[in-house]
This record gives sequence, structure tokens and C-alpha cells, in this order.
Amino acid sequence: MLLLWLICGFVLVSVAFFIPGDQAEVWPNLNSAGIAAFLYLLALVGYTMRKPFGRKAQITVWAATLVTLGALGMHWTGMDSMSHWQQKTLLSIREVIGRGIIRAEVPESLLTVLDTFHHQKGKKATLQQVFMNQYPGTKVGDNIHKPNHETDSLRVYVSSLSDTLIAVTAQEMYVKGRERSFKNFNERVGMVQERFTLTAKGVRHESEN
Repeated sequence: MLLLWLICGFVLVSVAFFIPGDQAEVWPNLNSAGIAAFLYLLALVGYTMRKPFGRKAQITVWAATLVTLGALGMHWTGMDSMSHWQQKTLLSIREVIGRGIIRAEVPESLLTVLDTFHHQKGKKATLQQVFMNQYPGTKVGDNIHKPNHETDSLRVYVSSLSDTLIAVTAQEMYVKGRERSFKNFNERVGMVQERFTLTAKGVRHESEN
């Protein structure tokens, strides 16, 4: 009979774990399995503590069981809340880092174009021509950012290109921005996005999401 209870418990918890479905966050699955395990343990204690156990023994065991399960439940919910807080904090830190990288790297590359434009000798090329000399074959919609490492998720798209104005849209591929419904330049939704506009007078910056 004990073997049957063990098998039933294993099956019950396993099935409950997969009820929420396959998703990125594992806590819904863990919570479902935890509830199933909680109910299973209550049923197991109820079955185990039947007669011939006396009333005093039953009360003692039930009290110890409820206290233990209550403590485990509080610890469980605390871990759930803590993990979500840590996730939110890490994402906020990642957003700050992502914006910092964008604001450090993108203007520098545009200012290089501006510096070349203003230090021309002889017949002067347009701002677009100078830009094209540094990024040959580039057209609107192209990504001009060269990844610094394998996990580099930054993209810098050329969003406007003319003789007097160059605009680029810097976007993180996997870092959420302020508005979750914001439509990004590359059709993704809710990601960090910053826009930089280069003219002969300098670089203008606008934080879009």
C-alpha cells in the first residue's frame, strides 16, 4: 500500500507541475506542483493517522504537520517573491547598462563622422557622403553596429539619410524599455530604443523607449 501511495504522489505532483504549460517562468509550474504536494501530504497524513492511533496522537501529528506545512508555505511564498524581486531588479540594472552603452558608443561614432566633415580640405563632401565613406554601401534600415562580443544585443539602424542629416536608431534586442507596448524600429515591441540625429551643428539625442 505504501508503494501505491508513493506512486500516486509522484504522478500527482508531476502532472500538476505541467498543468500551467511550457513557459519562460518556472514559478507557476512550481506553485502548481507545490499545491498538489501540499494536498497529497494532507491526504497521506489523514490516511496514516487512522485508527488504531488514539486521538491524542492524531492531534499531535496533525498539529506538527500543519505547523511544518505552514512554515514551508511561508518560506515558499517568500522565495517566490524574492525571485521575482531579483528578476525585476536585474532587468532594471540591465536597462540602465544598456542605455549607458548606447549613449557612450553611438554618439562617438557619429561625432567621428562630424569631425571628418568639418576638417575636409578642398572640395567638401556632403554629410551623407562622409558617412558613406565610413560605412560603405549602407542604406536606410541597415544595422551599422559591429558586435563587441557574442552576446551583444545592440543594433544601430540607419533611420534617415540625406546630405544634411543622418539619423540612427539604437535598439536593444532583448532589454525591455519603459513602455511594454512601444513598437520598435525593427518591429519588436517594448525594447529599449534611443534615437540620435547628426547635422553639421552636432548630435541631437532623443530617448524613445
